[in-house]
Amino acid sequence: MRTHRLPARKDTVRIGVIDRDHAPVLVVDDGDEVELETWGLWGNAVTPQTRLQDIQALRANAAGLGPHSITGPIAVRGARRGMLLRVDILALEPGPHGFNLLSTGPRSRGLLADEFAQGELRHFRLDTERMCTEFLPGLEVPLSPFLGIMGVAPREEGPHPSPVPGDFGGNIDCPELVAGTTLFLPVWQDGALFYAGDAHAVQGCGEVDQTALETTMKRARLRLSLGDERRLERPHALTPGHLVTMGFHADLREAARQATSDLVRWLALDYRLTREDAYVLCSLQADLMVTQAVNGNNGVHARMSRSLLAPLARRPGP
Repeated sequence: MRTHRLPARKDTVRIGVIDRDHAPVLVVDDGDEVELETWGLWGNAVTPQTRLQDIQALRANAAGLGPHSITGPIAVRGARRGMLLRVDILALEPGPHGFNLLSTGPRSRGLLADEFAQGELRHFRLDTERMCTEFLPGLEVPLSPFLGIMGVAPREEGPHPSPVPGDFGGNIDCPELVAGTTLFLPVWQDGALFYAGDAHAVQGCGEVDQTALETTMKRARLRLSLGDERRLERPHALTPGHLVTMGFHADLREAARQATSDLVRWLALDYRLTREDAYVLCSLQADLMVTQAVNGNNGVHARMSRSLLAPLARRPGP
């Protein structure tokens, strides 16, 4: 097992687009670790001095693509379509500056954009020693950093705007994916072609004004390994406390159905429950969370307590 360093540079970062034909910027072996950096939105263009009108100019020049700065892709030797890529999130160190944008105009997908038509850009100093930031005098918000974007090459050809997540992962924006968790991604192309970006210092489920506390990641230490058997067709995760499944669709109910269906399947496969037992248990004990409702495809994740399932014999698997 080797550890690779992948800095964020012009030759390792792409802005606003995901494409299965992008050449890898790094090749690793199964089980290797990568310490990568990520830039902030629009190619790291936002600084503490940036104003709202500067953001509006950046958006106008985005040519219909997304704002996200994406480090990668990283090819994993031996990865084949039909496998599963395991991403162990070992450590995350955010940068010192973050911001939140209340965007305006017809391109805004914030849930209350019509009520806040004036727009606003707020800057935050991130205290990465105490892991908090001052929201208002006397009100501090704890930091819980995660990578909003983690994904692999999509199954479909052509460029994909970076905001829209799918069964390849991408702009998942799931705040469960902090250090100490594991994300599983279905592999659609040989090599897997993993990438990451869109660092968030903290985000509530829903991401209701369209942005989280957007930042950079000084260091994201990830372990990339392969599983031979892909049993779920969408991203899913293990946190210290939960099994997490995910659904993505323009219709929120369909996204919820996908997340629930995958959780039922996971419980039936790994915990020897009948599908009926698994479905009823989900109704009694699973939490459906709106991951985000602002990215074109809505996200829903379903959570099931791992301690609840501990008495059940578990089959080998993720």
